[in-house]
Order: sequence, then C-alpha cells, then structure tokens
Amino acid sequence: MRILLIHSFYQHFGGEDSVVNSEIELLKQHGEEMYLFTRRNEETKDFGITQRALFFPQTIYSWNSGAEIEGVVERFKPDIAFVHNVYPLISPAAYHTLHKLRVPTVQMLHGFRPYCPNGFFYTQGKICEACKFGNYLNAVVRRCYKDSYGLSALYALSLGLNRLAGMVDKISAFICLTPFFKAKMLEVGIPESKLFIRPNFICPPPPLPHVPGGNKYVLFAGRLVPEKGCWTLLRAFEQLVDVPLKIMGTGPIEQELRNYVAKKRLFNVELLGFKSGSEKWDLLRSSACVVIPSEWYESFSVTALEAYVVGKPIIASRLGGLPYVVEESKSGLLFEAGHVDQLAQKVRFLWERPDEAERMGEYGHQLSKTKYSPEQGYRNLINIFSQIHSDAGRGIG
Repeated sequence: MRILLIHSFYQHFGGEDSVVNSEIELLKQHGEEMYLFTRRNEETKDFGITQRALFFPQTIYSWNSGAEIEGVVERFKPDIAFVHNVYPLISPAAYHTLHKLRVPTVQMLHGFRPYCPNGFFYTQGKICEACKFGNYLNAVVRRCYKDSYGLSALYALSLGLNRLAGMVDKISAFICLTPFFKAKMLEVGIPESKLFIRPNFICPPPPLPHVPGGNKYVLFAGRLVPEKGCWTLLRAFEQLVDVPLKIMGTGPIEQELRNYVAKKRLFNVELLGFKSGSEKWDLLRSSACVVIPSEWYESFSVTALEAYVVGKPIIASRLGGLPYVVEESKSGLLFEAGHVDQLAQKVRFLWERPDEAERMGEYGHQLSKTKYSPEQGYRNLINIFSQIHSDAGRGIG
C-alpha cells in the first residue's frame, strides 16, 4: 500500500512526535511504500518579516501546502493519506486538497482538534468542552491557546472557517486511541462508520543489564505541567513521608515544584529532570510502580506502555482514556482525578504489597506483548487502511 504520511512536528518534541516516529519506523519495517510530507514548527523561529506577515492567513489555509501536496499526490499516487498534525504550518489545506484529489484521508486523533482550538478540552486549569459544537468564540474569551487572545483567535478562526468549508466531512476516517475518544467524537456528530479504535503500541527497549534490587521508589514520568496532576502528586506524598518518589521529566512548572519540595522539606521526593535512553529505562525498571495522576483528558499515555513493557503496575486517575489503558486491579489501580487522599491510599496499598504489585506488573507486561505489541499495532492499522481504501473504491464515505 502506498501511504502518504502527513505531520507537522512540534517546537518541543513530545509524546505525539514520538508516536509519529514510531509509526514511520513500523511501516518501514513492514516494507510499506511511504512518502513523508512533514514540516517542523520550530521553523517559525527563523521567519522573516514577510513570513511572519503571512503566518496568520496561512495557518487558516496554506496555499503553498496545498500546492505541494498536490504535487506529491501527482508523483507518488498514494492509496491513502495518514494525517497526524497539520497545525500551524501545513494547515487544513491538506484535507481540502486530498479530498479534491480523491485520496482517502485517515486522521489520527492524538487530541480533540478540530473541535477544540488547543486540542485538549482543557483550559485555565480545568476541563472545558465549550467549543466542541462550533462556537469557537469561547476559546478567544478564555485565551485557550497559549494564554493568548491573538493566537486563540487565530486557531478559532482557522477551525471555524474550515469547519464551515466542510473540512470534517472531507476526512474519510478517524482513528481513536481509546473508546473514550470514540465516545467524544460521537457526541460531536461524527458517524460511527468513520470511527475506528486503535491503541498506541510499544517497542520493547534494547536488552539492558539486569538492575538488582528493584522496587526502590514510586516513579512519575512526564511533562511537568499542572494538567498532569503534579501538584496532586506532591500533596499525596506529603502523606507518604516513608515512600520515596522520583519525578522524571521537565516542564514549565519544574522550578515551582522544586521550591515546593524544599519549602515543605519533602526529603522523600527527588526531581531528576529529563532522562532518556538506558537511563530512563533503568529508572523505570527499578521502580515499584508508576503514577499517572492526570487531571485532563489524557489521550493515551506513552508512559503507561513504557511501564507495562518493563513489568510495572500503574496508579492512574480515572479520567479520559486512562481507565481504558489501566485495567483496575489487573494491571494497576485507579483513583478519582485530583483526590489527594485517594492517590496516597493507592500508593500505600501497592508499596506495602510487593506481591500484588508484581502480579499486576506481570499482567501489564503480557499486555505489552499482545494487545500493545508492534505487530498488533501494524495489523490494526493496515486493516483500517484496507477497509477505507476499499470503501473509497466503492464510493462509500
């Protein structure tokens, strides 16, 4: 199958970019013919005066991207387009152009665009679905995109105008990471026939030397932002002074967290900063469990799969896609998002019951080899592509 993969990489490399890179490698390994149409949002840092002046209108509709995609389709003749992120540099022009050229388009839903200008259904410290039925003015009033009236207005205008121009109807299918995402798409009126569930997959890390003496601490791994539940996490560990916590990651509130740890004299908490490669895997493998205390609609935590692949149970908030990834009492435990006492209780339960933690970790490890394996991820994706390509050939959708 000839696959045109489209993605605009973010300024700060994150989970979505990592997933896209994994998808590219997966398809290459299976010998699929691919053309990568990509941009990198960090290009905006080097924009000159003319490019800056054109940034706003081209975010709404980039004629350059449309023309470039048209040329790619003419030369490569893809069977299907696999779209991840088009904002801001590629723009929704991709959808209109592909539809005009009769290329079936499959949109991977890493977030909630085109129904939310920032893609998260989260703003100003709380979950928000005010824009999902089309009134994007809410996003401007609440400064939903980077806390900026101007940028919020830009994305509100881009989504609003393109939605009126039939952008959503021109997408052949949407891949949802969990049933939660599918339910949200049904709420906004996407036909069920266009919705497919396909979770992320995890490639096992390279063989590493055995790390003796695991279960030394509880681990948080992720971007340090309020919506990841970082404050709830710290407040829970104020009640768990005898349980060590390591925080792996960086982000805009890192210094605030460090100051809080110092002020409260939380000697059981250590902020490690960003870690990668074998150092990251060693930290995961030596932990007792991994905590994902998100307070927004987490799409599909890559950290969860990393915990599973090294056989560690997960304690996660009962919110968004997480309850579909963490199987209660099988691969981990769930608590109500934002509830400090509940989180502390769940951590205490696993910390004092290493046999239970090991049992749950082994269950999760088996999931990483079956449900979330690269081979299963490839089969799921190709089955979706085949169905959409076949339907397009018969004039369906």
